[in-house]
Amino acid sequence: MTERNILLVSIVVTTLFACLGVVWGILTDSSMIIFDGIYSFISVGLSFLSLAVLKQIQDKNAAEDARYPFGKAHFEPLLIVFKSLTLIGMCTFSATNSFSELLAGGRSVSPGPAVIYALISTISCLVVVLFIRRKNKRMASNLLAAEQHQWLGDLLLSFGVLVGFSIAYILQDSHYSWVVPYADPGMAVGASAIFIFLPLKSFIGAAREMFFYRVDEKIVKPIEKEAERIANQYDAKYKFRMVSIGRELNIEVNFLIEDNRLLSIVEMDDIRRRIAVEVSKMKKQHWININFTHEPLWL
Repeated sequence: MTERNILLVSIVVTTLFACLGVVWGILTDSSMIIFDGIYSFISVGLSFLSLAVLKQIQDKNAAEDARYPFGKAHFEPLLIVFKSLTLIGMCTFSATNSFSELLAGGRSVSPGPAVIYALISTISCLVVVLFIRRKNKRMASNLLAAEQHQWLGDLLLSFGVLVGFSIAYILQDSHYSWVVPYADPGMAVGASAIFIFLPLKSFIGAAREMFFYRVDEKIVKPIEKEAERIANQYDAKYKFRMVSIGRELNIEVNFLIEDNRLLSIVEMDDIRRRIAVEVSKMKKQHWININFTHEPLWL
């Protein structure tokens, strides 16, 4: 199954949930369920945007290569930043509105229908999260990871609704029935506040890539170790740089060779091959730039 097909499955399921959530929320007058439905509608739009960006990234022809000579990997972190900020903004808006309802005395919602909706939503979201996670183990796509975060957030949201309305259902005929009107807006505030952290995680990761922040040490170390071995073999100094941008790794290695040491073309090709072998183990697209010089300014 391709990355595009997985996103299409996500879009179809999200659309169904969006319609279900908004309609169910209006019928039960639940701000929490309406929030869940609106979140799903926004997710549909963001998923379509992901498809458009994926098409752009995978579109390889002469005209596109001329327009973007260094590739289009930066489209991916840009999209993730936009998606994350959109979700963070929505959660902030929802939390503010629900907090106003709490101060106004809450909202009267029938817990029974809300529990049924939350149960359906929780089970379905769990299935989709596990589906995307399993498919993305092989692909290691940042776009699918962001999509999984959206569904994971929806899962946590639905589970929170299930727990909250189940408690409200139990309490509605007890001495604590006065708590029930606060359940719906209270859960909306709590879920919105907690839910901000999921897109925030995606935002931080994508922002690090946009600022060319150093790649995780476990990725850098084996490649840099090979560069160090090569430098020791040829009595050279080296400067190693590596950044991750979307689905690509950009690597630059500069070797400062002694003036009395000349490398043959065969030796330089062997060095490039050794670096490329280590990079290929990362199973990511990559750019490799290796320079050999007697000029220390390169370092």
